[in-house]
Order: sequence, then C-alpha cells, then structure tokens
Amino acid sequence: MAIAMVVALFVGWIGYMASDDSLYHAGAVRWLTDPPFAGSDHWSTRFPLTLTFAAVLAVVGQNFVAFGITAILFYVVLVAVTGRFAAGVAGERAGWMAALLTATLPVVVSHATTVSVDLTEAAALLGGAWLMGTSSEDRRGLVRAALGGALFGVAVLCRETSVLALAALGPLFLIGRPVPRRVLIACGAGAAAVLLGEALFQYAMTGDPLRRYTIAFNHDDHMDRAANMEGNFLLWPPIDPLLVLLINDDFGLLFWVVGVAVALGGWRLVPETRRAPMTVLAWMAVVSFLLVSVLYTKLVLNPRYFMLAALAAVLVLAVWLDRLSAWWRALILAALVSSNLLLMSVGNAHPRWSMEALVMAAEAHPGEAIAGEASDVRRADISMAFIGQRNLRPLPAAPGGLVVAPADAAPAGQVVATYPSPPTRLGAALRTIGLEPLVPAPIARRMFGPSPAMVLVRTPAG
Repeated sequence: MAIAMVVALFVGWIGYMASDDSLYHAGAVRWLTDPPFAGSDHWSTRFPLTLTFAAVLAVVGQNFVAFGITAILFYVVLVAVTGRFAAGVAGERAGWMAALLTATLPVVVSHATTVSVDLTEAAALLGGAWLMGTSSEDRRGLVRAALGGALFGVAVLCRETSVLALAALGPLFLIGRPVPRRVLIACGAGAAAVLLGEALFQYAMTGDPLRRYTIAFNHDDHMDRAANMEGNFLLWPPIDPLLVLLINDDFGLLFWVVGVAVALGGWRLVPETRRAPMTVLAWMAVVSFLLVSVLYTKLVLNPRYFMLAALAAVLVLAVWLDRLSAWWRALILAALVSSNLLLMSVGNAHPRWSMEALVMAAEAHPGEAIAGEASDVRRADISMAFIGQRNLRPLPAAPGGLVVAPADAAPAGQVVATYPSPPTRLGAALRTIGLEPLVPAPIARRMFGPSPAMVLVRTPAG
C-alpha cells in the first residue's frame, strides 16, 4: 500500500498552487503570530485545516515542506479511514482494496499534494458515518455516536456544504432505520457540541457567534454556467452532474465499473448485520449528489463536490471485488489502478508555470528588479519570502529592465533566458524513451508543453 501511495503521489504531484493554499497559509501563520485567531475570510475560518497547518509550520518551519506534509497527512488519513470502513464491513481484503482504490483515485490524489480542505472534509464525513452506523443504543454506543457526530461537526467547519450530505440524516431519523433514533439524537448532540463550541469562540473573539456562516454565505453570490465547463463534458443541465461522474479524468472508470458491480448484485453482498454504516453513507452520498446537482448555479460542478459519492462507490466496489475469483479481482484492480495513474500522468504538473518562471528569474538575478504580470507577482509572494528576496515588480518594467513574459508575446529586447514548460508526467516518460517524435502535434502540444513557454527579456534602455 505504501508503494502505491508513493507512486500515486509522484505521478499526480502538483504541490504549491499559489491559490487557496496561500490563503490557508495566511490563516495558519496568524495562529502562530497572533493567537487565538478568529479568521478573517472564507479560508482562515476552516479551523481543522488551518490549526493543523499551523502545527506543521511550527515543527518544520516556513517552507514548502510544511505544505507537502500538511497535504499528505490528510491523504494518509483518508486512505486509512476508507480502508478501515471497508474492512469493518467485508473483511481485511476488502479493506486493502478500498484503500488501494482510494489512494490512486485522481480526485483524491489531485488534492493530496496541495493544501486544501477537501480530504479533511471527506475523511470526517466518512469517519462519522462509520461511527454512527456501527453504534448501538447502550451507553457505549451512544458515546460512539456522539463522536461520529463530532466528526460531522468537524466536516461542517471544514466546509459548510457538508450539510448537503448531512441532510440525509433527516429522512433516516423519520424512518428510524438503519440506525435507531436515539443514536441519531446522540450523533446530533456531538455535532452540536462542536458547532456550538466554534460559535462561542467566535462570540468571544468578535461578538458575532455566526460570523463564519456570514462570511461563507457571502463568499460567492452566484456561479455562472461557464465555471461549470472547466474540466467537464456537459450537454444538458438535468444530466450534466451524471456526466461529471462518468466522463471526467478525476473519476476515471470508477463509476462505470461500480455500475456493473451494482447491476450484478454488489450491494447485496454486504452482510446484513454490517450494512448499517454502508446504508448511512449511501444515503449521504446520494442526497449530497442530488442537492449539488440542483444547486449547480450556486456550486460549480467540480468533481470534489462528488468525492463522497466516489468514496461510497469505492466501498461498494471493494465489497464486490472481494467476492470475485482471484483472476477477475486482479484484472479489474489492475485496470482501475493503471487507468487512474495514466489519467493523472497526462495532467499539467505546473499549472502556475508563469509564476514559477518569474520566481526562477528573480532568484537568478537577485540584484535587479524583475517585472511580470501583476497576478503572477501577487501569487509569488510566498515563494519569494521563502527564498528571501523582494525583487519582483508588476509591469511595466523600467527602461533597460528585465521582464518575464510568454515567449509568443514577449516585448522587444534581448532574450536573457528561456523557460520552456515542463512536460506532463507521461510526456516526460515518452521523451525519455525517445517516443516524442511519434506523438501527433495537437496531442504533443498538451503533453510536452502544457503551459506557455516563458522568456526573460531585457528591454531597450530607451
């Protein structure tokens, strides 16, 4: 399992994105420099992540190693929780298969190398479903259910959209199955304790107990449909969410294969005496999927919003695979894992190449001001702080100064250095073995130069 995780991380590694991870970093730093910190924006109020990040920064210092450790930590937790869930339902073999599928699932690995709240939230929801679904009505069982509820509260603190999955607990309470109502009440008490605790903290710090929700609800007033097109194949709003599951690099073949598993009776293979946690998780996944689908103008159809559905699918698939013959089990696992790794290997591992090139130019010319796009200069703040330099400036450059720009839109002047875009992982492998000339030009551009090449230009002295 450790080897599979290392391979998946290597193939899918992106690292620092200079996006939300920089905002989580800002929140974590405030906990180190000015504690306690109530949070000032949508990201810094996600305390399960920012507090963990702050602890890692305190141990390893201000560097990108801390970013990587924080990201990988929650990746390991999610893989372990998924494996434990499956093992508890169907045995140890199902557990390691679920862990393997989770560890190599692109939607998981894409968030395992950059600091984000997605895996933290998913692990909390999954762990909560397991604890609540395996709780009884005795004293020990009710305490267990309360702990599961506390994890649900942690999930909400990670991202308020967790309530879409937790809405499934309402119908379960009404029908009183598959868990008793007393267990659900104990679960609700555990979640309330966490959320009320956070509200009291906000009240003590700011005088507004609901401050985090006010910030969250005003984060994005509207998402236009153009945002949904990023990475998705969309045809018609009523079926678009389903297309995200079936035709997307982040899920690969998962939902196609789990569809076959369910059609062949995979769900019925879950032992009845152990079916409760799987039923709870299935309800949560379905309700979350339906509500995100309905709210597609408020929430982008991003695969991360369907991660719970993917994890539920992994668990069902692991139970089904556990009952197949060794030959079929090995064949299907090999197909899923290899396709996952292939899909990750064609992704651009340097999506902020223009910013990276700007930092490299600044590091190579510490005695001169380097001009670049204002957005790239802004994103480079943390990278520049880590190398101890402050010689970046937004355009325009002074006469005779240095400018980093795309090679096909460079200003007049002398080209001092060129920064070609690194290839994708698959592109690097094909280049190493000498197969680059055989790749068709349209594909080659995306595989061997996924980002625009950048150049460092010294402008005319005027």
